[in-house]
Amino acid sequence: MSDVLEIHDLTVAYDKKPVLWNVDFDIPGGKMVGIIGPNGAGKSTLIKSIMGLIEPDGGHVKIFDKDVEEVRDRIAYVPQRETVDWDFPASVMDVALMGLYNNKRWFQRYTKADKKIAEECLDKVGMLSFAKRQISQLSGGQQQRVFLARALARNADFYLMDEPFAGVDASTETSILQLLESMRDDGKTLLIVHHDLQTANRYFDWFVLLNRRLIACGPREEVFTEEKIQETYGARISLIEELSQQLGQKKLPTREY
Repeated sequence: MSDVLEIHDLTVAYDKKPVLWNVDFDIPGGKMVGIIGPNGAGKSTLIKSIMGLIEPDGGHVKIFDKDVEEVRDRIAYVPQRETVDWDFPASVMDVALMGLYNNKRWFQRYTKADKKIAEECLDKVGMLSFAKRQISQLSGGQQQRVFLARALARNADFYLMDEPFAGVDASTETSILQLLESMRDDGKTLLIVHHDLQTANRYFDWFVLLNRRLIACGPREEVFTEEKIQETYGARISLIEELSQQLGQKKLPTREY
């Protein structure tokens, strides 16, 4: 399968301070890709730059060999839960239907077929019974699942997710993982910011290791190695210095700090 994402010399700065510096990599289609790196490494900035939500200071991004605005209907985005205004007056069904927004003309009502799609997506994430509930009344994990349903409703080819497992319990994480794996198996491409080093080695078949600059990008067996992780985390490596043993079954700390 050809490359879904091409990033060339991407540089992003806030207040003239570089957050991403000359980042350059490609992602093939049909992969579940983990973006891994310490806090402040630019992981969320990378996702937002790919989505066109942040204007880069240099370089370019191509998705399906086109600019993002030309293929936005083929892309779905799940933001960090903390960045969403959960007090916005909307029901769970309203949020799921938002995934179909790009398919609607101004003031066009949602059809029965649209609502059926939204119901199916809510059912996939175990939230259909909450369809009439206000999103502000949900737990953090439930809110996360609703936003995942919204992304599913788009029926996109390329999904970008900023910490979709954050704040969910173990059983919910397992069910979300199974859903994402089935999407990948159907040929979808998923690019996911993830913090849990203990599960990363099991969850992803491809990695982007990032610390303001690209450390490595490629298949799990080539990239998720002790040497590359040390280079990614630098001085923080004391927390994960037993990586090589963990890769042979020893436990890693569940989060990087």
